Amino acid sequence: MTDLLPSQGDYGIRPQHSDALESLVEAKLLKCLVIRNDLAEAALEIRNKGLYLAIAHLKTAFIGFHNLSDFETSIRLIYKDHRELSTGYATVAPAVEFFSYLRNKFTGHLTDELLHKAIEWKPELLLTLDREHDAAVVLIYNFWILETAINSYVAPDEKHKLFDTETDFNHPPDKDRFVETLLTTLDGAVAFLQSVEAALKTLVTVPEDNLELWKKAGLTDFAYIKGKKR
Repeated sequence: MTDLLPSQGDYGIRPQHSDALESLVEAKLLKCLVIRNDLAEAALEIRNKGLYLAIAHLKTAFIGFHNLSDFETSIRLIYKDHRELSTGYATVAPAVEFFSYLRNKFTGHLTDELLHKAIEWKPELLLTLDREHDAAVVLIYNFWILETAINSYVAPDEKHKLFDTETDFNHPPDKDRFVETLLTTLDGAVAFLQSVEAALKTLVTVPEDNLELWKKAGLTDFAYIKGKKR
């Protein structure tokens, strides 16, 4: 292994457990590939369909940004030998944290606090709740709730943390500002992940004994996967 890798002690791995360390790198590479693909697909669909018709991919983008935020924190040790990666991520970091916030409040959990505020922000929402289900109307609800989440991203002094003013998608400059920020961040994040991918691939060795891999696969035991709340 090169200096790009963390020391084994950094992950609680004893020196003799080099296989565990390599497995860790493989998992990081796999995660990098999945997040990159999610963000690239989201960018493509949003460009092709426009913001409103790409609502599902918009939510995918928010999830991808949230995963990217976690992922970037976990691979910072590679910045020691790849300073350009740190610089590259710094250009998108503020927006990534913003979109990760939208994942937490709008996509991942859809909190009651957000919904109450959306009803306050958009009175027409409350006035139409008793209608028969209409997918087009619910789509509009999604963007009213999203607006609310965007506008709640404020600092302790109640100033907006990313944009200068409140966002109202009915106001074209506001919508354009959001879309431009989203697509620029998607492109920057994908470029960052491409560079990380290249760095991690230099550390992965494809086993020559493929038969051994299949033997291990046959012995796989599955158990409920526990993890931190996100």
